[in-house]
Amino acid sequence: MTQLVDARALAQTYNHPSKDPWTAVELYREAAKKPDDWGSQRVASAINSDRSNEFEGISRGEVRAWVDDDSKPDAAHAVDVARDLGWLEDGRTDTTEALAELVIGTYAFGSVNKRNYVPGWCPDDEESRAAIETALTWTGAGYQHVKRDSNGQGDEIRPGQHASPLGRALVVAGAPVGDKNTDSVHGLPNWVDDAPMVVRTGLAVLLVRGRSVGCQEKATRTIQTDRGLRYFKDVARLIESVTGAAATASEHGVTISAAAVRELGLE
Repeated sequence: MTQLVDARALAQTYNHPSKDPWTAVELYREAAKKPDDWGSQRVASAINSDRSNEFEGISRGEVRAWVDDDSKPDAAHAVDVARDLGWLEDGRTDTTEALAELVIGTYAFGSVNKRNYVPGWCPDDEESRAAIETALTWTGAGYQHVKRDSNGQGDEIRPGQHASPLGRALVVAGAPVGDKNTDSVHGLPNWVDDAPMVVRTGLAVLLVRGRSVGCQEKATRTIQTDRGLRYFKDVARLIESVTGAAATASEHGVTISAAAVRELGLE
Protein backbone atom coordinates (compact mmCIF):
# COMPACT_ATOMS: atom_id res chain seq x y z
CA MET A 1 0.00 0.00 0.00
CA THR A 2 1.54 3.29 -1.09
CA GLN A 3 2.11 6.20 1.26
CA LEU A 4 -1.15 8.13 1.57
CA VAL A 5 0.10 11.29 3.29
CA ASP A 6 3.32 13.12 2.39
CA ALA A 7 4.72 15.58 4.93
CA ARG A 8 5.55 18.27 2.37
CA ALA A 9 2.12 18.05 0.73
CA LEU A 10 0.47 18.24 4.15
CA ALA A 11 2.45 21.37 5.05
CA GLN A 12 1.49 23.01 1.78
CA THR A 13 -2.21 22.87 2.62
CA TYR A 14 -1.40 25.78 4.96
CA ASN A 15 -0.65 29.40 4.13
CA HIS A 16 2.43 31.26 5.36
CA PRO A 17 2.69 35.06 5.20
CA SER A 18 6.19 35.23 3.72
CA LYS A 19 7.36 31.88 2.35
CA ASP A 20 6.44 28.42 1.12
CA PRO A 21 4.86 26.56 4.08
CA TRP A 22 7.27 23.62 3.77
CA THR A 23 10.22 26.03 3.78
CA ALA A 24 8.78 27.52 6.98
CA VAL A 25 8.65 24.03 8.51
CA GLU A 26 12.29 23.38 7.62
CA LEU A 27 13.36 26.79 8.94
CA TYR A 28 11.49 26.17 12.18
CA ARG A 29 13.27 22.85 12.57
CA GLU A 30 16.64 24.54 12.06
CA ALA A 31 15.77 27.11 14.70
CA ALA A 32 14.60 24.39 17.09
CA LYS A 33 18.02 22.72 16.93
CA LYS A 34 19.67 25.69 18.65
CA PRO A 35 20.08 25.90 22.43
CA ASP A 36 17.00 27.00 24.35
CA ASP A 37 18.80 29.94 25.96
CA TRP A 38 19.72 31.57 22.64
CA GLY A 39 17.76 34.63 21.53
CA SER A 40 16.30 35.09 18.07
CA GLN A 41 19.18 37.23 16.79
CA ARG A 42 21.77 34.62 17.73
CA VAL A 43 19.65 31.82 16.25
CA ALA A 44 19.20 33.69 12.96
CA SER A 45 22.93 34.38 12.72
CA ALA A 46 23.76 30.75 13.47
CA ILE A 47 21.38 29.51 10.77
CA ASN A 48 22.90 31.90 8.22
CA SER A 49 26.45 30.78 9.01
CA ASP A 50 25.67 27.04 9.04
CA ARG A 51 26.69 25.64 5.65
CA SER A 52 24.88 22.37 6.28
CA ASN A 53 21.51 24.00 5.55
CA GLU A 54 20.25 25.89 2.51
CA PHE A 55 19.19 29.04 4.32
CA GLU A 56 20.84 32.42 3.97
CA GLY A 57 19.84 35.97 4.77
CA ILE A 58 17.44 34.87 7.52
CA SER A 59 16.39 37.83 9.63
CA ARG A 60 15.73 37.87 13.33
CA GLY A 61 12.08 38.62 12.61
CA GLU A 62 11.64 35.38 10.69
CA VAL A 63 12.41 33.27 13.77
CA ARG A 64 11.50 35.63 16.62
CA ALA A 65 8.06 34.18 17.33
CA TRP A 66 9.41 30.62 17.39
CA VAL A 67 12.48 31.39 19.49
CA ASP A 68 11.41 34.20 21.80
CA ASP A 69 7.70 33.35 22.12
CA ASP A 70 7.98 29.54 21.90
CA SER A 71 5.41 29.29 19.10
CA LYS A 72 5.30 26.88 16.18
CA PRO A 73 4.03 27.24 12.59
CA ASP A 74 0.67 25.56 12.05
CA ALA A 75 2.18 23.52 9.23
CA ALA A 76 4.96 22.23 11.50
CA HIS A 77 2.40 21.33 14.16
CA ALA A 78 0.37 19.34 11.60
CA VAL A 79 3.43 17.49 10.32
CA ASP A 80 4.46 16.61 13.88
CA VAL A 81 0.96 15.32 14.67
CA ALA A 82 0.91 13.29 11.46
CA ARG A 83 4.32 11.78 12.21
CA ASP A 84 3.53 10.99 15.85
CA LEU A 85 0.20 9.35 15.01
CA GLY A 86 1.51 7.28 12.11
CA TRP A 87 -0.26 9.08 9.25
CA LEU A 88 2.99 9.39 7.28
CA GLU A 89 3.80 5.68 7.30
CA ASP A 90 4.58 4.02 3.97
CA GLY A 91 2.77 0.69 3.71
CA ARG A 92 -0.27 -0.93 5.25
CA THR A 93 -0.80 -0.39 8.95
CA ASP A 94 -3.96 -0.19 11.03
CA THR A 95 -3.59 3.60 10.92
CA THR A 96 -3.07 3.95 7.16
CA GLU A 97 -5.95 1.54 6.54
CA ALA A 98 -8.11 3.74 8.77
CA LEU A 99 -7.06 6.82 6.77
CA ALA A 100 -8.06 5.01 3.57
CA GLU A 101 -11.49 4.23 5.01
CA LEU A 102 -11.98 7.86 6.06
CA VAL A 103 -11.05 9.07 2.57
CA ILE A 104 -13.55 6.76 0.89
CA GLY A 105 -16.11 7.52 3.60
CA THR A 106 -15.75 11.18 2.61
CA TYR A 107 -16.69 10.30 -0.98
CA ALA A 108 -19.66 8.25 0.23
CA PHE A 109 -21.24 10.35 2.98
CA GLY A 110 -18.74 12.88 4.29
CA SER A 111 -17.17 16.25 3.59
CA VAL A 112 -14.12 18.35 4.36
CA ASN A 113 -14.83 22.01 5.10
CA LYS A 114 -13.07 24.16 2.51
CA ARG A 115 -12.41 26.97 5.00
CA ASN A 116 -10.88 25.13 7.94
CA TYR A 117 -10.43 21.56 6.63
CA VAL A 118 -12.49 20.05 9.44
CA PRO A 119 -13.95 16.74 8.21
CA GLY A 120 -17.30 15.23 9.09
CA TRP A 121 -19.30 12.15 8.15
CA CYS A 122 -23.07 11.58 8.18
CA PRO A 123 -23.75 7.90 7.42
CA ASP A 124 -27.33 6.69 7.57
CA ASP A 125 -26.69 3.14 8.79
CA GLU A 126 -25.27 1.84 12.05
CA GLU A 127 -22.57 -0.29 10.43
CA SER A 128 -21.12 2.68 8.54
CA ARG A 129 -21.25 4.83 11.66
CA ALA A 130 -19.32 2.20 13.57
CA ALA A 131 -16.78 1.91 10.73
CA ILE A 132 -16.07 5.66 10.76
CA GLU A 133 -15.82 5.76 14.55
CA THR A 134 -13.38 2.84 14.53
CA ALA A 135 -11.30 4.42 11.80
CA LEU A 136 -11.11 7.74 13.65
CA THR A 137 -10.02 5.88 16.77
CA TRP A 138 -7.22 4.14 14.85
CA THR A 139 -5.96 7.50 13.53
CA GLY A 140 -5.49 8.69 17.11
CA ALA A 141 -7.93 11.56 16.62
CA GLY A 142 -10.88 9.92 18.36
CA TYR A 143 -14.40 11.04 17.53
CA GLN A 144 -17.32 13.11 18.72
CA HIS A 145 -20.93 13.43 17.67
CA VAL A 146 -22.22 16.85 16.66
CA LYS A 147 -25.92 17.63 16.33
CA ARG A 148 -26.95 18.78 12.87
CA ASP A 149 -29.23 21.76 12.39
CA SER A 150 -32.00 19.98 10.49
CA ASN A 151 -34.55 18.06 12.50
CA GLY A 152 -34.67 14.36 11.83
CA GLN A 153 -31.05 14.11 10.72
CA GLY A 154 -28.59 11.99 12.63
CA ASP A 155 -25.49 13.36 14.30
CA GLU A 156 -22.41 14.27 12.30
CA ILE A 157 -19.28 12.36 13.29
CA ARG A 158 -16.19 14.53 13.62
CA PRO A 159 -12.67 14.00 14.97
CA GLY A 160 -12.41 14.39 18.72
CA GLN A 161 -9.09 16.24 18.33
CA HIS A 162 -6.59 17.22 15.60
CA ALA A 163 -9.57 17.93 13.33
CA SER A 164 -7.91 20.33 10.89
CA PRO A 165 -4.62 18.40 10.56
CA LEU A 166 -6.58 15.20 9.96
CA GLY A 167 -8.84 16.83 7.38
CA ARG A 168 -5.79 18.18 5.56
CA ALA A 169 -4.15 14.75 5.67
CA LEU A 170 -7.28 13.21 4.15
CA VAL A 171 -7.27 15.80 1.35
CA VAL A 172 -3.61 15.02 0.65
CA ALA A 173 -4.62 11.35 0.51
CA GLY A 174 -7.26 12.14 -2.10
CA ALA A 175 -10.44 13.13 -0.25
CA PRO A 176 -12.51 15.84 -1.94
CA VAL A 177 -12.61 19.21 -0.21
CA GLY A 178 -15.62 21.53 -0.24
CA ASP A 179 -18.80 20.77 -2.15
CA LYS A 180 -18.87 17.44 -3.97
CA ASN A 181 -20.23 17.54 -7.51
CA THR A 182 -19.37 16.70 -11.10
CA ASP A 183 -16.90 19.58 -11.32
CA SER A 184 -15.02 18.86 -8.08
CA VAL A 185 -14.98 15.04 -7.96
CA HIS A 186 -13.27 13.43 -10.94
CA GLY A 187 -12.58 9.90 -9.70
CA LEU A 188 -11.33 7.82 -6.81
CA PRO A 189 -7.69 8.28 -5.67
CA ASN A 190 -5.07 6.41 -7.72
CA TRP A 191 -3.86 4.44 -4.70
CA VAL A 192 -7.15 2.55 -4.51
CA ASP A 193 -6.17 0.31 -7.44
CA ASP A 194 -2.88 -0.63 -5.76
CA ALA A 195 -4.26 -1.26 -2.27
CA PRO A 196 -4.31 -4.84 -0.92
CA MET A 197 -7.43 -6.86 -1.68
CA VAL A 198 -8.62 -6.79 1.93
CA VAL A 199 -8.39 -3.00 1.98
CA ARG A 200 -10.17 -2.59 -1.36
CA THR A 201 -12.90 -4.94 -0.22
CA GLY A 202 -13.51 -2.86 2.88
CA LEU A 203 -13.65 0.30 0.78
CA ALA A 204 -16.13 -1.25 -1.64
CA VAL A 205 -18.34 -2.35 1.24
CA LEU A 206 -18.22 1.16 2.71
CA LEU A 207 -19.24 2.75 -0.60
CA VAL A 208 -22.01 0.31 -1.44
CA ARG A 209 -23.44 0.04 2.06
CA GLY A 210 -23.25 3.77 2.74
CA ARG A 211 -24.26 5.18 -0.63
CA SER A 212 -26.37 2.71 -2.61
CA VAL A 213 -30.12 2.14 -2.59
CA GLY A 214 -31.99 -1.05 -3.32
CA CYS A 215 -34.09 -1.61 -6.41
CA GLN A 216 -37.74 -2.49 -5.93
CA GLU A 217 -38.36 -6.23 -6.30
CA LYS A 218 -34.70 -6.80 -7.25
CA ALA A 219 -31.55 -7.67 -5.33
CA THR A 220 -29.51 -5.20 -7.36
CA ARG A 221 -28.48 -1.86 -5.89
CA THR A 222 -27.67 1.51 -7.47
CA ILE A 223 -25.44 4.46 -6.61
CA GLN A 224 -26.72 7.75 -8.02
CA THR A 225 -25.23 11.10 -7.13
CA ASP A 226 -23.88 14.29 -8.70
CA ARG A 227 -20.64 12.88 -10.11
CA GLY A 228 -19.03 12.40 -13.48
CA LEU A 229 -18.68 9.24 -15.54
CA ARG A 230 -15.05 8.68 -14.53
CA TYR A 231 -16.02 8.52 -10.86
CA PHE A 232 -18.78 5.99 -11.59
CA LYS A 233 -16.35 3.90 -13.66
CA ASP A 234 -13.82 3.93 -10.81
CA VAL A 235 -16.47 2.79 -8.34
CA ALA A 236 -17.71 0.06 -10.67
CA ARG A 237 -14.15 -1.17 -11.32
CA LEU A 238 -13.45 -1.30 -7.59
CA ILE A 239 -16.59 -3.34 -6.93
CA GLU A 240 -15.91 -5.75 -9.78
CA SER A 241 -12.27 -6.20 -8.76
CA VAL A 242 -13.18 -7.44 -5.29
CA THR A 243 -16.36 -9.36 -6.07
CA GLY A 244 -15.73 -10.86 -9.51
CA ALA A 245 -19.32 -9.89 -10.31
CA ALA A 246 -20.84 -7.21 -12.50
CA ALA A 247 -21.12 -3.53 -11.64
CA THR A 248 -22.09 -1.26 -14.50
CA ALA A 249 -21.24 2.43 -14.77
CA SER A 250 -23.19 4.96 -16.79
CA GLU A 251 -23.51 8.74 -16.83
CA HIS A 252 -26.29 8.36 -14.27
CA GLY A 253 -24.50 6.20 -11.69
CA VAL A 254 -23.51 2.62 -10.92
CA THR A 255 -25.73 -0.45 -11.03
CA ILE A 256 -24.46 -3.19 -8.74
CA SER A 257 -25.56 -6.71 -9.63
CA ALA A 258 -27.18 -8.99 -7.11
CA ALA A 259 -24.14 -11.25 -7.28
CA ALA A 260 -21.81 -8.37 -6.38
CA VAL A 261 -24.07 -7.31 -3.52
CA ARG A 262 -24.04 -10.88 -2.28
CA GLU A 263 -20.23 -11.15 -2.51
CA LEU A 264 -19.92 -7.98 -0.41
CA GLY A 265 -22.15 -9.53 2.26
CA LEU A 266 -24.79 -6.83 1.85
CA GLU A 267 -27.77 -8.83 0.58
